[in-house]
Amino acid sequence: MTKKRKRAKKPAPLVAPPSTKKRQTQSINENKKKRNSNAHFSDTSESLKLIRDYHTLNKRLEQNARDDSIDAQERKLKAEKIRQEQQAMGGIEKYQQASMYGAKSSKFVCAHWVEPLLKEHILISSSTDPASGTKTTVRPRILDVGAIDNQYLQYDWFDAVPIDLNAQHKSVVQADFFDYAHAHIEKHQKEHNPFDAIVLSLVLNFQGDPRRRGDMLALAADARLLRAGGLVYVALPSASLDNSRYCDEDHLIQVCETLGLKLVEKKRSAKLALLAFQQTSGDAASSGFQAYNVVSKTFLYPKEMSRAPAKSGDTRNNFAVMLKSSTLAR
Repeated sequence: MTKKRKRAKKPAPLVAPPSTKKRQTQSINENKKKRNSNAHFSDTSESLKLIRDYHTLNKRLEQNARDDSIDAQERKLKAEKIRQEQQAMGGIEKYQQASMYGAKSSKFVCAHWVEPLLKEHILISSSTDPASGTKTTVRPRILDVGAIDNQYLQYDWFDAVPIDLNAQHKSVVQADFFDYAHAHIEKHQKEHNPFDAIVLSLVLNFQGDPRRRGDMLALAADARLLRAGGLVYVALPSASLDNSRYCDEDHLIQVCETLGLKLVEKKRSAKLALLAFQQTSGDAASSGFQAYNVVSKTFLYPKEMSRAPAKSGDTRNNFAVMLKSSTLAR
């Protein structure tokens, strides 16, 4: 009788195939490597120079938009020329690559600063359905402005809405902060749904106009966008404050206090200034701080604030933050 030959077992692979989760992680890491490999920066000084040059062109765009000495046609032509200069540098995509390169070298992860403070200052509320007795937890919500990607996916106790002018991640909403805030405030009468925190990480310095920076802070502090007791996080390059001709840390804090924002934490490193504020101007029963007129798209401040007195020094930058009421729609 012929014996059945046993089928030889297939040898086990020397390396086990990665799990689905591991494959997803590998894919994410590969995509990150691809993005970083496209940056082509030899060192941080090169990436910082590109960021500075891009900011300078942004400032020229803002100045051109407010230049009443020329007509609309000339203003349009000058704006197109400036945007062409930005595109020649690589556009906002190259700017974002420079920002990511700098963040990687500094090892700063904004979420690691935001989350502990949120846990400390924001109470998680809950409501109970009187009919069923079911208890529902209301998760805190944050608006992350200028988010290249979503750093908050790792946290399961609060929700984040990241927005950016040039979204690089599918979970990031492509939107300008001023447009997003306007639309949110416009819906306020029908649907009051303010955020518990707003993160402005390296976006104030991206704005070219000191008045526009003040307007950005005013919108972040607005009771229709930020609830009473909510937090506003401001991250800036240290040089924006330390080397500025017209602004320093104390002046920025005074501007924020005018908007009802009280400083609750500040941290410093060689490269970054981190300031966290809490909105104290109102409560759930009051209207709270509001400077923005949604109909005319203008700002009316209870107290205007100009630039701080100039400091001497040829190497200083012109970073400044102002609160100036506007009379014309933007």
